Amino acid sequence: MREVVFTVEYENGADEVMDHFIEHPDLYARSMEITATSDSVWGIEKVVGPTDVLEEFDDRLERVASDPNASGMCGAPITEWNYDVLSSNEESRKIYSLRREGDGPRSIPLVAAKHVGEGLMMRTERRGDQFRWTLLVDETVAAMHDEIRENLRDGLSLTVERLGTPPCLLEDGRVQQSLTPEQKAALEAAIERGYYEVPRQRSVTEIAADVGVSSSTFQYRLNRAEAWLAHQLAADSMDVDVDADLDPEDIEFIR
Repeated sequence: MREVVFTVEYENGADEVMDHFIEHPDLYARSMEITATSDSVWGIEKVVGPTDVLEEFDDRLERVASDPNASGMCGAPITEWNYDVLSSNEESRKIYSLRREGDGPRSIPLVAAKHVGEGLMMRTERRGDQFRWTLLVDETVAAMHDEIRENLRDGLSLTVERLGTPPCLLEDGRVQQSLTPEQKAALEAAIERGYYEVPRQRSVTEIAADVGVSSSTFQYRLNRAEAWLAHQLAADSMDVDVDADLDPEDIEFIR
């Protein structure tokens, strides 16, 4: 078995939900579980982002899922799209979804299920204009690639990032490896303006206004940076097996 990473890039305007990821670089999604047959795909996805961005994501998802004219990435009509928000807080959603596609060229997971059959393993990530699919496959890569590429909707393009041994699917992949530029800037702004001084010199609302973002967005970026720092401290200075259990995205913060 080999691992293949298919990355679909979306032009702005090609997909309403992906447009939201393009417009908000802090928004990130990854699958927790995902399974597919030749006509349906279901699983659980975790979506993380600032509060106001997530609220708009909720609205877009509801609107698109109920659209009778919605279609998959390769054009087949979506005949059923059910979803349920399993858990929700200010910074994340865990969403179960089931989608079925009708006649026509099918999307990546359905094409993969047709070619690989039982035992298909997948992982997904969404950020910015990219929707990445990591799959564990046999010798069907070329046929899958050709079928998907030939049928992508307008505004979508396909690249193969890697093909080889499967480190990504075998690694846990839950720990954030580095700060994003936005998270680093938020942390630097908080330090420079005395947010961590005793007594505190500036509030989140005041610093957010200084740097020109909403307070919820700034709070989200600062929380992500603090979670990353906590992980680094645990990894470097404490007797904690952080790789096994710590997921910074699941940390609840006291306001």
